[in-house]
Amino acid sequence: MGKAGAVGDKKILGKKVGSTGAIEEPMIQRRDLLNKLSNVKDVIIILWMLADIILLTLTYFVDLSNIYLFIVVFDTGLCAVLIVEFSYNLYQKENKLAYLREDWKGVIVDILAMFPYELITFGSYGFIRLLRLVRIFALFGKGRRNIFNFVEKTHLNYILFTLILIVAASTIAVLVLESSPTGEIHTPLDALWYVVSTVTTVGYGDIVPVSPGGKALGIILMIVGVGFFSLLTATLSSYFMRDMESEEKELKEQVESLENSINEMKSEIAEFKELLKKNR
Repeated sequence: MGKAGAVGDKKILGKKVGSTGAIEEPMIQRRDLLNKLSNVKDVIIILWMLADIILLTLTYFVDLSNIYLFIVVFDTGLCAVLIVEFSYNLYQKENKLAYLREDWKGVIVDILAMFPYELITFGSYGFIRLLRLVRIFALFGKGRRNIFNFVEKTHLNYILFTLILIVAASTIAVLVLESSPTGEIHTPLDALWYVVSTVTTVGYGDIVPVSPGGKALGIILMIVGVGFFSLLTATLSSYFMRDMESEEKELKEQVESLENSINEMKSEIAEFKELLKKNR
């Protein structure tokens, strides 16, 4: 009877050990999905903040009254997303008061960045413009932290620095090569516009080089643009995969630790049964 019970226990324990391996894959898949969604969320919020900063800044220099409703909806939507993100991050903290005290500067920036100033209807137009300026700086402060963290994780700083050097050098080269009075590029802004539109593979065609050197440089810039966006895509894909692999490794270590604990329990149970047999 005792031997049969021991065999039965081993089978049960063996089944438990096997079940950890069975649940390992679904757990990893769920963790990977959540991590991927979190990364996508971070990228969307960063791009949304950059677009909002550009829109709000343009209101100081360009008459955008015809799309004012769109700006309000766009900005208010971002505020709602930032409020949800801030509330969730605060909820995740074990000691919320300690977090608010330690990072109070960041909390103030977050509150200023997520406050929907565009919904304020009272006060003078100058007061509203002042609040909008405060929001621009707050968004820039919050976005700067998020962007720096994202760039540091993805190592995009090297790619962006190289791209800036290429654009600057190409702008100067285009100015020199297209110095002919019959050309279409006469100012640094014209040269910069041509270089950026070529590198981004947009190619409006409103400004084109006429010299052989300028055309050759244009071909090089097209190749650089295609290579840059391919490298950017590969870098972002690597960023998502790297985080998922890290989470998968952590989860596997937890499962292995659980299996080791179960094996130790099996050994202890076997020893305990041997002691019971001897005492009988």
